[in-house]
Amino acid sequence: MIQLKQDNNQSQEAQIDRHQKFGDLTVQADAVWSRDQWALLERQVSENLLSAKIGESRQIGSRWGRKVLKAYSSSFYAVTRFLPKEKRCDVEMVYAAVRYPDEIVDTFDLPVSEKEEALTHWLQLYERSGRLPTIRDAVAAGIPATIAGFRDVARRHNIPERHYVDFVQAMRSDIAPQVFSDWTDLIERYVYGSATVVGFFLAHIYGTSHGHTLDESLRGARSLAIALQLTNFARDVADDAARSRCYLPADQVDMSGNALWPLVLAGDPEAIAEAKMLLAEEAAIWYDRAASDIEAFNPDSRVAIESCHRLYSTLNTRILRSESPFERESLSFWSKLSVLPRSKYWRLPLSIALDR
Repeated sequence: MIQLKQDNNQSQEAQIDRHQKFGDLTVQADAVWSRDQWALLERQVSENLLSAKIGESRQIGSRWGRKVLKAYSSSFYAVTRFLPKEKRCDVEMVYAAVRYPDEIVDTFDLPVSEKEEALTHWLQLYERSGRLPTIRDAVAAGIPATIAGFRDVARRHNIPERHYVDFVQAMRSDIAPQVFSDWTDLIERYVYGSATVVGFFLAHIYGTSHGHTLDESLRGARSLAIALQLTNFARDVADDAARSRCYLPADQVDMSGNALWPLVLAGDPEAIAEAKMLLAEEAAIWYDRAASDIEAFNPDSRVAIESCHRLYSTLNTRILRSESPFERESLSFWSKLSVLPRSKYWRLPLSIALDR
């Protein structure tokens, strides 16, 4: 249930703009941190971990995850403030681990071959980390703090090893353009690795409520993850097309019966607008399905999950009402606040002020 695509809250201290020509539209692809900046920050975190007292590793790792989350997604940062501290820290480390491979593919200015190599190396480091018992041991052996922190979370919550591999492989598949035959093909062949397994990570962390099973919470996590990913696809249709990607299935057609995806890739405004609507309509179906399984999650996590559901379904509704094919819809701070639980408003300014 992590928002994998970047919010419009770019860091002013480290913003890098790249422009791609897309028909008559110039699409701006912004990187919050460059690859070199990521490497520098990772080294700093690793140094802090190795010089810290025994027992402080998890705290340092979660602070790193929080830094990544705040830089890249104000929306998900907001909803995670409603989690208990320990679960919030674990979610923050998960976010960093899914953010970096996505950045390799989408925003780092690298040739295709180097992106492939970077993802392969990242997976090799992840596999090596499984043989090292603690965060500190892993970092001392040259494993990035991002991977070491995620591995620690995965161990404690019994997250299956294969899920993270599936995630990175889904990111790898974005390097080359793909065509999806229908909604099932899109959801099972791509969304499973890019979003569903992330929902599974979080379901293991959130836990289940009395009288419910892990399978029920995993089902709810799957539905919400699919909904979130489809919303992201809907608002990023133009940007994705500029990267030669279209996530709208090939069986979706215009009024004349022509497949929409080639028209989207060609930059046709009407096709882009129609693709946004179709993706958002499909997302709405999955938001409805997810709502029925929220009770399966541990009560101490439900406020965050319900807030996430309300916030992103509100964004999805805004996309459905949009009249501009090239506008990337987002919610203002006050719009976000309006869909969050009023009794918990105090947590947001307090968390931001204390950087908790």
